[in-house]
Amino acid sequence: MNSALCSHASSSMSFGQSSIKASSSPAKSRLGVFSLALALAATLAFTPSAKADSYVFSFDGGGLSASGVIDVSNAIVPGVPGAYQVTGIRGTFSDSNNGITNATITGLQTTGLPTNITPAGQPFAGSFVPPGSPADGFGFSYDNLFYPAGDSPAVCPPPLPGDPNGPYPFGGGTLDIYGILFNVAGGYSVDVWSNGVLPGLGLSYGAGDSLNGQRLTAFGEPFDGNSVNFTASPVPEPASLMLMGTGLIGLVGVVRRKIAA
Repeated sequence: MNSALCSHASSSMSFGQSSIKASSSPAKSRLGVFSLALALAATLAFTPSAKADSYVFSFDGGGLSASGVIDVSNAIVPGVPGAYQVTGIRGTFSDSNNGITNATITGLQTTGLPTNITPAGQPFAGSFVPPGSPADGFGFSYDNLFYPAGDSPAVCPPPLPGDPNGPYPFGGGTLDIYGILFNVAGGYSVDVWSNGVLPGLGLSYGAGDSLNGQRLTAFGEPFDGNSVNFTASPVPEPASLMLMGTGLIGLVGVVRRKIAA
């Protein structure tokens, strides 16, 4: 490739010197502008961003849908690998099965951090009983934890003595099997969770709503072959947006000066 470019440049130089001088200055100016633009674009594209504290989220499936913003603490939850605590949520929720349309999400159902976490080095390390349960009157268990890396662990604890079923063994996703619970205008409660990476099914999420502790709709339960489409992506930091805007304004000024010159 380099030899071909050199050959092309040599053939161009066969023209008269006056022709070269007359055309090289505008070309070099335009080349300089484009080079500067590319350099700035590359700088903006590859500048590392700080860990986001808020995430734009959405999910839909089985007649359930929601969208909005999740706020997340920047402090790691002790004893639970990769976990951060959800501290707030806002947006709207719909359930076409029950006539709920764009109802306002009124806030997170708060709960404490997990306790009595199985310590590292023991079987089922990192597992715990959820701090929020259906017994609290919301229809679902929940822990309000978020995993930015999308690698939630299997958190269900060992079964109680006499239980013939083993612990739920799957993890994966930005939520865990307990998920986050939020309240919606009209007295509804909504839980969204990850079923983890299931054999033959891949990463699966579930969601459900309840009213006065009674479940209304649940979709994406483990092994039913269905999943809600859940996404969460970082909200750009204001400082990063300001930097990008300042850089673009500066670039426009440079381009205008170059053209004027």
